[in-house]
Amino acid sequence: MPEKLSFDRTFRALENAINVAHQRHNLISSNISNLDTPNKKGMDIDFKKAMARALESEHEMSKTHSGHMGPKMDGAQQAEPFEDEGEWNGYNWINIDREMTKLIENNLQYRTVTEVLLRKIAIMKEVIRGGR
Repeated sequence: MPEKLSFDRTFRALENAINVAHQRHNLISSNISNLDTPNKKGMDIDFKKAMARALESEHEMSKTHSGHMGPKMDGAQQAEPFEDEGEWNGYNWINIDREMTKLIENNLQYRTVTEVLLRKIAIMKEVIRGGR
């Protein structure tokens, strides 16, 4: 139980979420920039699957001694891009409205995770100061 409430585990999860959101932003931006490319299919990342895989990988290898280095497996390494299923518009498979919606959704996820991280850091600073 204490492991589930660990600051280290929480910070790693937040770091993974930020990395996945960053990678997804790059893919969506690339889709938008390739809007005029003939026969182009968009790429995307399933945020939920990438986060589940990143959190799952933390349990696969555990340290046997506190001095050992653990595996560095961040969300960016775990996120696997896939070809997005779009509708053929006569030129390519990228729909600007759909891409902009995904970009806004991803931005909200990124901002939410960043706000949670900032609040965790504020709590730690308050604890260090002794609640003064």
